[in-house]
Amino acid sequence: MKNNAYIAFGLLGLIWGCNFIFMKWAFQLIEPTQVVFLRILLGFLPILGFALWRKELKLAHLRHWFHFLVMSLLATTLYYYAFARGTSLLPSGGAGMLSGAIPLFAFITAFIFLRQDRLTLCKAMGILLGFAGVLLIARPWTMGASEVNAVGVLYIVAGSLSLGCSFVYARKFLSRLNISPVALSTYQIGFALISKYRLGAAFDKTDREFFMHVRRKTVRTIFRSQELGVGKGRFSPHLDPVLYCDRRC
Repeated sequence: MKNNAYIAFGLLGLIWGCNFIFMKWAFQLIEPTQVVFLRILLGFLPILGFALWRKELKLAHLRHWFHFLVMSLLATTLYYYAFARGTSLLPSGGAGMLSGAIPLFAFITAFIFLRQDRLTLCKAMGILLGFAGVLLIARPWTMGASEVNAVGVLYIVAGSLSLGCSFVYARKFLSRLNISPVALSTYQIGFALISKYRLGAAFDKTDREFFMHVRRKTVRTIFRSQELGVGKGRFSPHLDPVLYCDRRC
């Protein structure tokens, strides 16, 4: 049983580490904010399908919408955005190592707000050694002469703090709601998808153009599939839906 846990943690570390490499590749094609949106979207679709299949979603759950919104910001939108920005400015290996600050912030915030774990000398030494490691990676004393970008480091640290705080928030406010983890994950990522779309479309010109492009392509695909399925003769000859979409989208 213990060996299975080690294997699971090893696979998790491998997947987690590859995440930063994949983001680097994606930045060659699209903007970091667009990477964030696509990560949320592609993460939401399978978890939504699984939650629907398990029949985990209940309308009554939405009375806790505020907690879902806070978790979506702490554990998804802000965290993804900060890590995407930081990884775009840092080497992928350095960004991955700096993300090791997540459990450090989680322990500190848990100690401050939950008061469940007693701070022993060994734990305090572990926290100090952890932050010392982060400092050695960031090397703030050589910012002008090294490849380490100070802004990138701050983004990764901010993302680590956001995700660390989310663990404490979930423990304090969500663990007592008697909602399954699958449903909580679905609500969290769903709210993150809505907030990222609305904020990006409202405040970021690049995001706004990207969303319009995605929407146009989606509608065009739907109409083209409709044409293949029922024949173009079913549409009015005076209204080409694809041209209509191009004008309105």
